[in-house]
Amino acid sequence: MSLAALSGGLFLPLSLVYFTVLTDIPLPVLGAIISGSVLIGLPLPLVTGMLVDRWTAHPVVAVGLGLQAVAYAGFVVARDPLEVLLASAVLAVGVRLFWSSVFTFLADYAETRDGLSMEQWFGRLNAARTVGIVVGGLITGAVISVQAEGAYLALAWAASGCTALSTGLILGVVRTRPRAGDAPGDEPSTYVSILRDRVFLRFLALNSVLALATLFFGLSLPTVVRSRLDGPGWLTAALLVANALLVAVLSARGADLSSRTSKVRLLKRAALLWSGAFAVLAVAMTLPLAAAALVLLLGVALLSVAEILHAPSSTALVDELARGARGRYLAAFQYSFVVAELVGPIMFTALFDLAAALPFAVVAVGCGLVAVALNRRERRPLPIG
Repeated sequence: MSLAALSGGLFLPLSLVYFTVLTDIPLPVLGAIISGSVLIGLPLPLVTGMLVDRWTAHPVVAVGLGLQAVAYAGFVVARDPLEVLLASAVLAVGVRLFWSSVFTFLADYAETRDGLSMEQWFGRLNAARTVGIVVGGLITGAVISVQAEGAYLALAWAASGCTALSTGLILGVVRTRPRAGDAPGDEPSTYVSILRDRVFLRFLALNSVLALATLFFGLSLPTVVRSRLDGPGWLTAALLVANALLVAVLSARGADLSSRTSKVRLLKRAALLWSGAFAVLAVAMTLPLAAAALVLLLGVALLSVAEILHAPSSTALVDELARGARGRYLAAFQYSFVVAELVGPIMFTALFDLAAALPFAVVAVGCGLVAVALNRRERRPLPIG
């Protein structure tokens, strides 16, 4: 999983710059191609959930990783718009297949191993993903500073190689079994029944705000440091590394809490922490660079603690709600992150243009409202948490 996350960290932040350097395709056309490839992947969580519930997650995870390896290799040779679109579409399909099945895969895997709970495995995945993305992003930053075509190509090959190795490890080393009641070939709940599950749908809506919180800091930080604070490039890297280290160190503690504490209560705490963190970040936008850097570091600490509470608790809560349709529920759960990915960039750029502190204040208010909703839900005798 760390190798797969490293591949994403190596290449995904670089995609637009990569094709700008290596092709003659105009930037607006590149933006349309990459956005179009994201749209291609939108229906895939629904399909993935059905495949996972019927055949288990193991082969679906492997196919998702394999397609990503092929796509990264395709980026080495893609030069015209059609080739770039094809490679980007393959990558989008692979990414959606992977993230829509990997949580079910880990849940099944946890039930074949003694010692670690499902929540602890989810925590490990979050730590591996965060560290891999940050390490890959730092390497990518170094490549951008070099500005050599060979370095860009080497990065694409490295991403392909890391993902291919992950595929081989999944196929050759890891073994899972579906949990009792989820055997392949069973007919679990359909998506129609999931759409009637009001508890799950309410949680999906609330988690879309929390998913936005998980993405918003990394999305906004480079622009904030460069455009608002006029700070050095290393400040962005230092803050991202601090976030990765905190998540890596604290993830085990968050997973342990999730395995023995009400999931709804932990999610409420995460929402409150995010609300406070983004309020702190909004304040940082009003300060000079030196003071803002210290305040941003405080915000990173709060964000990191919120993340280690949210990641294992949210996924484990969805698994509890699944009632015989683990694959479908965990796949549908990914739509909260899809919404965040689509809304986040538009919201940030629109609000940041009005006032630097405004996007962070809006996210802070949103997370606060989620905390209020979860507090009310915790007091009701519903079968969650």
